[in-house]
Amino acid sequence: MALAVTIGSLLLVALAELFRARRRSRFPAFRRRLGNVGIWLFNVVLAGIFFTAPATFRPQIEAAFHVSLPAWPIGHAAVGFVIGFLLLDLLQYAVHRCQHAIPFLWRLHALHHSDPDVDVTTAVRHHPIEYLIASAIYWLVVLALDIPVIIVLSHGLTVFAAAAVTHGNIRLPGWLERSLQPVVITLDLHLIHHSIAYEEANSNFGAVLSIWDRIFGTLAPPSRARQDALTFGVRELSQRDCLRLSAMFLTPWRLGRAPTGRAG
Repeated sequence: MALAVTIGSLLLVALAELFRARRRSRFPAFRRRLGNVGIWLFNVVLAGIFFTAPATFRPQIEAAFHVSLPAWPIGHAAVGFVIGFLLLDLLQYAVHRCQHAIPFLWRLHALHHSDPDVDVTTAVRHHPIEYLIASAIYWLVVLALDIPVIIVLSHGLTVFAAAAVTHGNIRLPGWLERSLQPVVITLDLHLIHHSIAYEEANSNFGAVLSIWDRIFGTLAPPSRARQDALTFGVRELSQRDCLRLSAMFLTPWRLGRAPTGRAG
């Protein structure tokens, strides 16, 4: 099921882009998309090497240190699912804000924002070091709280499918955008986050739910007119260089040589 949701969400959005693209690509797409997907596959291999299932690792810790780690405290399945899902989504929001606020993390996260032609493959364009750090935080929280695997899997797949849609070079119906935005991070909300303008890029941090942006004052409602005028990327980085795989991997150091001042 996990594989079907992962591959299926990418392919469905890619097909929608093929037949009803929202924006015309500014640069040749094949090399950029191949690089984005290549980085993602590399990251998946890295995660498989460095992380085991928390449920498998917990007994090993308990045996090695002769301790009993606390179990997930919510016995009611439905209530536990909702609370666990909200907790993991809040964690995603917090990590994302840190990736913009902390200079070291921003240099890593800038690879994701440097894509000059945002499409479904941008969803999986993350620097390997960033991917490992974010995965480690997520993994440690799941391990420490003993969050049930069904909650972790459900949230992870929802985040992935949502990311495929919210990076797609597609257009959702206006009524659907308006209906979902009070609760969910929609396509238009997230595209604002990829703006080259610093103020816009530092908004709409949510992964699935928009309630965190509302609560913490980082929500920037989009307008259709602004959507059509958006420019994507990182101001300090050459957009053409951001198409090359080698330059993608070197983004943290390329950004370090750029003039002072971060952009989304």
